[in-house]
Amino acid sequence: MASERQSEVSEDMLESIDELKERLSSMKKMMEERKAAGAATKDLFQGQAKSLHGTNMIDANFLSFVFGGSLIVILSVSIYAFYNLYHAVLKKFPSTHTEL
Repeated sequence: MASERQSEVSEDMLESIDELKERLSSMKKMMEERKAAGAATKDLFQGQAKSLHGTNMIDANFLSFVFGGSLIVILSVSIYAFYNLYHAVLKKFPSTHTEL
């Protein structure tokens, strides 16, 4: 009974492996046909909408501007918070000079 079950499992695995090999070979053929037709691999993954070709909503300059602005905001808020914390600590624990 166990040997029958193992043989069924191995046959199922062989069938699935054969199916995967067939799918892989068909995908390779499709890729070769596209390359032969003159379509570059870059064009394979781009959208097909004609109105969006050549337009980028967010380019590198805009993205660097946004990240730079957020960095400036974070740094200014941090400096402001530490400045207020420093003065609050000085107010809570004033230093008394007794040397005079």
